[in-house]
Amino acid sequence: MADGWLRRKRGSTLFCFYNPEGRERSRTIGAASMSDKEAWTKVGDLGLNKLVDQTDPEYITFGELAKKYLAGHRFRKASTKELHGQIIKGVLLPRLETIKAIKIGAKELKSFFLALDVGDSTRGKYRAVTSRVFSWGISEELIPEFIAAPSGGYVSSNPCSRVKGPEFSQESGYEALALEVEDTFALLGELKQPEYELALLVATCGFRISEALGLCWRDILWERAMISIRQTCVHSVIQDGAKTLLSRSRVEVPQLALDVLAEWRKQTIYARDNDYVFPSVKLSGRCPRQASMLVEDYIRPAAVQAGILVERDGKTYSKDGDLVKRFGFHNLGRHSLATFLMDEQENPAVVQAILRHARMDMTLYYSHSSKKAKRAAVENYAQRIAPDPVRVQMRVQETIL
Repeated sequence: MADGWLRRKRGSTLFCFYNPEGRERSRTIGAASMSDKEAWTKVGDLGLNKLVDQTDPEYITFGELAKKYLAGHRFRKASTKELHGQIIKGVLLPRLETIKAIKIGAKELKSFFLALDVGDSTRGKYRAVTSRVFSWGISEELIPEFIAAPSGGYVSSNPCSRVKGPEFSQESGYEALALEVEDTFALLGELKQPEYELALLVATCGFRISEALGLCWRDILWERAMISIRQTCVHSVIQDGAKTLLSRSRVEVPQLALDVLAEWRKQTIYARDNDYVFPSVKLSGRCPRQASMLVEDYIRPAAVQAGILVERDGKTYSKDGDLVKRFGFHNLGRHSLATFLMDEQENPAVVQAILRHARMDMTLYYSHSSKKAKRAAVENYAQRIAPDPVRVQMRVQETIL
């Protein structure tokens, strides 16, 4: 049996073999006194020959497990695989790569996470990705589902199930900037063709920028005033389908946006049905343009020029003086559109359908109360509780005296 060999050690006979990583592994099959014939028969009876070229659950390191996860897990989106790869390679492997996976304790893992100089939401993401690696390893039978606990009994081999606390909350304190109608109008006025067409489409239809950049002319259903989302462009990679099942539905498009797109099709040299609506000229139309470059080169400068953003001392602020951590197409489109529609008392179910959210709570998260709506609300309340301005003025004067 060339795939393995026998070794006598400390009174026992061992069946030895190499796993796919080239590491030597072994299993005890009996006493050292047993003959080679008896030993090979025992190997066959126990099915140990099947372990050759298979990962040993007892000895696999976290590094081996994580690399197998990235190579073997079926990610729905390339962007998710890229994010998990960045966290695994940049954060987890430098500290955990050589440690046996089932030897990583919850206390040790929690201390490692808490020592990272990151926010709670980021730490929560690191914990979540680590947990995914362990859960996948269990499902693929690369590590056992349960291991012996130091205090007795058995616990899950996924230590993340015992790493808990408010320091791992994935809730972010970040609140996106939603534009007032006049701000959106001003920003669009600073853009030229074809950035204007792209921004208008995002602003009026609630497209994710990945969806808008993935559009081909064949996807526009002109007579029905709709656009069908068949693919997306994430980090310059074309992916079939939309972000979620609900997102694959067709999107209602206002006539204004259709007219603007029709005029743009007359101007562009890439106007065939299978051409991208917003192609990269540098790449001869083979790929769409890059969202990050569009934001940095056009959207943010337009927002600054329109007075929506103020750049000072290397930081970006809103015109009200609030720090703006991120600004781009998501602010221009989905956040601003949701806020406007809710302020206009549109049916929340309609707003949810326009944004193509699976859950209403996500729609509510995207809608922010505008300054005008808040001002109108408090003014209305003030008028209800103190409708006589003359009487209010008299009470103020009495207080002063």
